[in-house]
Amino acid sequence: MALFDSLNQITEERRRTNRRRFLFGGIAAVIGYAGFRWWRFRARPVANRQTKYLTTNQDFYTVSIDEGFRPTIRPEEWRMEVVGQNSFALSYDELLKLPSSEVHKTFICVGNEPGGPAMGNAVWTATALAPMLEKALGTMSRENLRVVFHAADGFYSSVPLELAMNSLSWIAYKMNGEALPLKHGFPARVLLPGIYGMKQPRWLSRIEIVKSPWFKGHWETRGYCDECKIKMTARIDSARPQKDGSWIVTGIALCGAETVGNVEVSFDDGTTWQTATITSEQLPDAWVTWQITWKPANKGEYVLATRVTDAKGNRQIERNSTSFPSGSTGLHRAIVAV
Repeated sequence: MALFDSLNQITEERRRTNRRRFLFGGIAAVIGYAGFRWWRFRARPVANRQTKYLTTNQDFYTVSIDEGFRPTIRPEEWRMEVVGQNSFALSYDELLKLPSSEVHKTFICVGNEPGGPAMGNAVWTATALAPMLEKALGTMSRENLRVVFHAADGFYSSVPLELAMNSLSWIAYKMNGEALPLKHGFPARVLLPGIYGMKQPRWLSRIEIVKSPWFKGHWETRGYCDECKIKMTARIDSARPQKDGSWIVTGIALCGAETVGNVEVSFDDGTTWQTATITSEQLPDAWVTWQITWKPANKGEYVLATRVTDAKGNRQIERNSTSFPSGSTGLHRAIVAV
């Protein structure tokens, strides 16, 4: 009996130890996650980057599934297939001869945190996507159709036919007046309104209409969002002192496919808000630049914040959330020492 009692005591002690480990491990995990969120969303010193309406081709961010991919695409050999009931292919020369427009369009990475740099706005020379799809569709029923975009690096993504047929959906072949740079998708890339950059391939090789409402793309099969609508966001770029003791604060704001309505700035970490002046065009699917003059009452350290409302009156989500799987939310907060 003594042997069995000893074994029972050992077993019970192990159980207590395991429970303690589980409890302490859970507490440590909660504290660690809370610390991680604090670090990720804490106010940081203002970046003092230059606020520009257009991002240069050199400064425009890129994200690839294969950072080592170096496309060697000769324009005279390139063909873009459009696959549907009436399939066809376009050469580069044929693409350039199609009716074109100058399109202001902002890209933002799904992984970009509030205030992050993975955003860019450019003017693109592009042709409308809808006429190509109309030609390929023929007499196909339009129910449950998706449009799949394939790229030369193996990347692919898809959207519902309705989005691909939107008047703000384009195939672009120039960026800021220049032939599309190689790293930005030469010879052609797709522009789609109101969704993150992960849904809009570069180096287009094939556009395919498929009857598959649940078709998943490269990132979607890895847990990222399918619809992936851009979360409204505003960013503080700079705060610069003036000779009269005032400060000029500037930044950008984006409302996805909607037009920006107004931008507000707080100089007391969100307690009170003032309306900024928008200093650029206000166009759908493009960011705006904004500016506000601020005169601090005293010396010290201030936490500034900014938020945006779209033209329909919807305000950005102020609650902090991480970028996976559908884009981050929260206010950009920046520290300014006066």
